[in-house]
Amino acid sequence: MSSSPDAASALRVTVLLPRHLDVAAWAQRHARGEVPDATPYGYHHALQQGCSLSFSRATPTWPGAFGLVDRALRKLVGFDLRHVWANRALLRADRTDVIWTHTEYEHLGVGLLRRAGIVTAPIIAQSIWLVDEWSRWSGVRRRFVRWLMGDAEAATFHSPLNMVRARELDLGERQVIVDFGISLDSYPIATERPQAELDGTRPLHVLALGNDRHRDWETLAQALGGRAGVELRIGSSHFPARLAQPNISAQAMTQAEVVANYGWADCVVVPLHENLHASGLTAVLEATARGVPVIATRAGGLDHYFDDDGIAFCAPHDAADLWRAIDALVTTPGRRAAQVAQAQQRLLDRRLSSEGFAMRHVELSRRLVGAGHEPAAVPATTLRTP
Repeated sequence: MSSSPDAASALRVTVLLPRHLDVAAWAQRHARGEVPDATPYGYHHALQQGCSLSFSRATPTWPGAFGLVDRALRKLVGFDLRHVWANRALLRADRTDVIWTHTEYEHLGVGLLRRAGIVTAPIIAQSIWLVDEWSRWSGVRRRFVRWLMGDAEAATFHSPLNMVRARELDLGERQVIVDFGISLDSYPIATERPQAELDGTRPLHVLALGNDRHRDWETLAQALGGRAGVELRIGSSHFPARLAQPNISAQAMTQAEVVANYGWADCVVVPLHENLHASGLTAVLEATARGVPVIATRAGGLDHYFDDDGIAFCAPHDAADLWRAIDALVTTPGRRAAQVAQAQQRLLDRRLSSEGFAMRHVELSRRLVGAGHEPAAVPATTLRTP
């Protein structure tokens, strides 16, 4: 898929998505209401910023024994060389001005092509889990990854914790935070959502969502499992069955079910293990947009996005402190409404939307590419009410 609003002046961008993502199939899912943005992660918003976009094609895993080899190779080297190789024509400097990657599985493959002498356009090498995993790797693998990232024009991250550590590790030519954002089309800002009166006539409705590897389901279950007057719904395919309690229901949720449950919830809890990559940020942003107050573990750099007025933070792995934060939030008059208002204003001021996420990629790209591509006007994010 490609689009060119003004081929003569547009900044040409190749978006190298993970191998399983196909833009045409994604658009069909979006039309059915299954995914929040018209393209993965909302990169299509760059069209409004004077860009032309080309998206990578999906790379299906080979069937049978060849598929085992395919998966083993990805696991061994830690990135997706086959997918990058299949899309190599889109990476050439005569085809594009800049390459955007979404994870290290893509940009490390591009790094290997470059080290092999294949010339590509400048790259924005976005990493998600790389720095979190660094300490688990052998010295050989660390040197290999540092070598592959050595000439990446920009190594980008969603959290200052990742960025600072990457700078210490000398990963890439420069390290940059690119704040993440969510679709405000699928999750419009609900400015008039009333906070239900919690008078004891029904249980407190608590929602927790996510499949990220750093969700701390054990601490959440310790804090709320079996607690009288609390109903906990968990939207996840990774919640351990051993943690089940009568007041806990857990299942994978569709996007429509997620949206409906934001309407049901009195608060959203984001329980986390320590991490460096802002785990849980999507749930925090979605809940905030929909007018639901958030309690989250102070981990991963979430306090880069919201301060203590916008999120009720608790300590990692501390079930008592998690319950304290929930109880203080729901029993203090006016606090839920005030917290939501603060968080929503922060979301808007910082443009923590997928539109803003694309805009930040465009701004960084123009700095990397240099003169010759004048930035287009950026439309303001407006409040949307249900």
